[in-house]
Amino acid sequence: MLFQQQIDADNADGKTAFLLHLGDIWKGSERLPESHYLQVAALLRTSVAPVYIVPGDNEWTDLLNPAEGWTFWTRHLLKLDERWKKDVVVERQKDHPENMAWVQQGVLMIGINMVGGTMKDAAAWHARHLVGAAWAKEALSKHGASVRASVIFAQARPKEPQEDFFAIVIEEIKAFGKPSMYLHGDGHKYEVEPSWRVPNLTRVQVDQVAKARPLLITVTTDPAEPFLFDRRLAN
Repeated sequence: MLFQQQIDADNADGKTAFLLHLGDIWKGSERLPESHYLQVAALLRTSVAPVYIVPGDNEWTDLLNPAEGWTFWTRHLLKLDERWKKDVVVERQKDHPENMAWVQQGVLMIGINMVGGTMKDAAAWHARHLVGAAWAKEALSKHGASVRASVIFAQARPKEPQEDFFAIVIEEIKAFGKPSMYLHGDGHKYEVEPSWRVPNLTRVQVDQVAKARPLLITVTTDPAEPFLFDRRLAN
């Protein structure tokens, strides 16, 4: 499997402090058997570096039975990072433990449950986005003064259904004032958009697995170039 080869390559070069999986563990389908979640969880556990994962629409909201998909996801992938010994403390939102936050080398990492795909239940999506925005706001309020940068990561690319989340969080990032990133999947092709909506925010969309190895991101201490990106296309 290609993704296994990519994880093996990361293990070999030792450059990865931790791995973020931005959802969509399988190609889109009407139903995913539980064995698929088990298989992906087992594959991710072969990473030497800790793995943090957020949900995607392919394994949850776009299924014919989203409740079943969520049961499988939470059973096998929720809190996956706890399988590694780490020097950081991962905080989780009460009642929504898939939303997480931690500080690593002066960078605040915030994981949010926000998926793309088809919005089948507008009220549920809106409520989930407000919960996620509240979590991001809480993490920035708690850690903002002591960190040098922030990264918010989720599966969804920014579109109108996610605007209720961004309308709140963009203002928090603006007030934070330090280099920040919104990192996401969903669009399947690499994009980097500096000064996205506010001057201190960069939007990054990662490649799908078939196009490149996991994107290697370095958060620097240079305010003029706070983020460096390496797609490792030649590797």
